[in-house]
Amino acid sequence: MKALRLPIVILLCCSGLASRSQDPQFSQFYAASQYLNPALTGNTFQDRIALNYRLQWPGVQPGFETYAFAYDHNFATSHSGLGGFVMRDRAGSYGLSFTTVAMSYSYEARINRRQAIRFGVRAGYTMRNVAPDGYLFADQIIRDNAPMSVEANMVPQISYLDLASGALYYSEQFWVGASFNHLNRPNQSLMVDGNAQLQMRTSAHAGYRFPLDGHKLIRSETKMTVASHYKAQGKWDQLDVGGYIEHNRISGGLWYRGLPIFKAYQQGYSNSESVILMAGFETEKQLRFTYSYDITISKLTLKSAGAHEISMIYEWPRKAKARRHKVVPCPKF
Repeated sequence: MKALRLPIVILLCCSGLASRSQDPQFSQFYAASQYLNPALTGNTFQDRIALNYRLQWPGVQPGFETYAFAYDHNFATSHSGLGGFVMRDRAGSYGLSFTTVAMSYSYEARINRRQAIRFGVRAGYTMRNVAPDGYLFADQIIRDNAPMSVEANMVPQISYLDLASGALYYSEQFWVGASFNHLNRPNQSLMVDGNAQLQMRTSAHAGYRFPLDGHKLIRSETKMTVASHYKAQGKWDQLDVGGYIEHNRISGGLWYRGLPIFKAYQQGYSNSESVILMAGFETEKQLRFTYSYDITISKLTLKSAGAHEISMIYEWPRKAKARRHKVVPCPKF
């Protein structure tokens, strides 16, 4: 029964008649800055390499895995940033997956020494594929469990261009931004002559950072950040809200994901998903490591085994002469 149920779900996603698929998401959303908002590309006067890994619902074997690798660089003299990332997502069994290669560009307009606005664009190329081996199609059941399907309408792989844009306002303590993904609504159908346009995903995020030890923020050794991230795609929407405390090189936080005070998009279905625990540290070499665990509070309960997520970010400074302006801290774990 399980082998039959999975292909039916996949075929519904490919048919184009009622496509409601959502993009992968990270609990540590600021640790995947280019994916969150292209305006965050090169948002410091440093080079940066980021690695992200997420395993969601391992209790529902084999779960959902997402990998991402990103690099970006800030060109201080031209007030711009350039970067790129590679992301691969595997959803469940039998090879339903996609790989995206994207390039991002951002431009910063300074309001004054303490405030700035950033704008960003991103262009990506996505390859989406499925491995039909192991599926059980309806025509096989009709033909007395025939060993092979005669279904000829399924395409094992497609590719498409994917465009995004974003903007961000920030100061030393506060930031707010928005991004708009899949602007060109690419067709992701895996059926011949199918039409399954990828719905546009809108993201809005904001945060505020303040000291807890009575010192100014720039000299504080203990500070707290509260942040939120709202995303919507088609009829689906969700909110991440929470915060984390940083003391010297150690950090820890707590987040909630869901929209309990709003009507769920499906009658009788709870919109609360998880409570997220986060812990991290930074080495003297500017290598940040963060681990988070999603505790499922939806109807899936703990049988889903939640979600594990790891991020590693390494930054290294450029030459001092490139720092023509005072660095305004941007949102980052």
